[in-house]
Amino acid sequence: MAPVPRLSPRYYRVRPSTASELAREGRAYAQLGRQVINLQGGHLPGEMDHGLRQVGADAWREGAIGYTEGNGLPDLRDAVIDWLELRDVRSAENVLIAAGSRSALSAVLAVITSPGDVVLVDGAAWVVFHPLVSVAGATPVPILPAQGSNADPGSRHFKLTAVDVRTQLQLMPSARAVLMANPVNPTAQLYTAEEIVAIIEVCAQAGAVCIIDRLYGKLIYDGVRYPYLPATPAVRDHCVLIDGVSRAFRGSGGLRVGWACGPFDIIEAAGRVQMFGMGPAHRVDQLVALAAITRPYDIGLIEELQGLRDLLFDSARAVPDLVAWPVAGTMYCMLDVRKFRGRTDASSWVVDTSAEFADYLLTDGGVLVAPGDIVGQEGFIRVAFSRASQDVTAGMARIALSLGRLKA
Repeated sequence: MAPVPRLSPRYYRVRPSTASELAREGRAYAQLGRQVINLQGGHLPGEMDHGLRQVGADAWREGAIGYTEGNGLPDLRDAVIDWLELRDVRSAENVLIAAGSRSALSAVLAVITSPGDVVLVDGAAWVVFHPLVSVAGATPVPILPAQGSNADPGSRHFKLTAVDVRTQLQLMPSARAVLMANPVNPTAQLYTAEEIVAIIEVCAQAGAVCIIDRLYGKLIYDGVRYPYLPATPAVRDHCVLIDGVSRAFRGSGGLRVGWACGPFDIIEAAGRVQMFGMGPAHRVDQLVALAAITRPYDIGLIEELQGLRDLLFDSARAVPDLVAWPVAGTMYCMLDVRKFRGRTDASSWVVDTSAEFADYLLTDGGVLVAPGDIVGQEGFIRVAFSRASQDVTAGMARIALSLGRLKA
């Protein structure tokens, strides 16, 4: 009798991350004594504000560490409404507090999808979107933007339109949701309010939910604010926002507090799933998050990141054939290296795919970057500029030298 597989078929749909494999390679190089500049991951510069750390310390000292309500602290849920600027659309009962934005998204996907359902995922998607949809039992299907007049979807930097979404929804009647981010990781683009509302309206017409990850919603540059969503019926009944603190404050990457904000039936159901699963974030973490989102925001962080972004742009402009995409938000920049595709290194190895470019830059230049093939085309890499200025400058200099050594 054939052995029964121990693991669910869902497991085999979750592929290992190429970026994680490269990060392990980078650590191995560093252990051998080679200097590696990490421009792959996104960690905000600086340490967590002392006052926020004190809130956590006080909570532990005073014993404020008991259980919370299954959907999170009421004060935090209410504060999230103001943080998202949705007071005219939502209330605290529309908010679920989770142990990070991924947990919030997982709970939402668990209650709106069933096996056989489809979730349409922005073609330029955060790497965890597809695995989370698969783990929920649904099938992730990417939406790619229609080709522009120059036959290159990259001419719009891979931003979707309502027409793109409508076309895919018509092709996939089993689609239960559209999953996207704004600002977009990895492409660093920002949708306007008009663009987002048009996509939500299309979802509403198809009976689908539009899930928007706005985790980088505070990291927007050049004086632009996050697009306000008006109180339309489509926004009220067919939009879920995913957010959290890990990409909004210095030193908060390990503060696992996130939330989902959406229609009451979805949020109530997601809270019930969470209650019998991971449970909400720890009370102390929630108290720190509450203090963070109710105090004046550190605009100095945005100014510092914008300066680092401009420094990266200056370095990229000096490299022939390298194109840096505009950065409206996040802490990343997409570098278009398609003009280098098919060139060879000193050992006559052909560098062609995004993963090969990332591997080549690590082995030749000692720079860790993320392959950008997640946008649906080869020939892109993603770099993070939320580093010390000397690392950004040195890392880009190494990239320039390595690309310059490739032979046509």
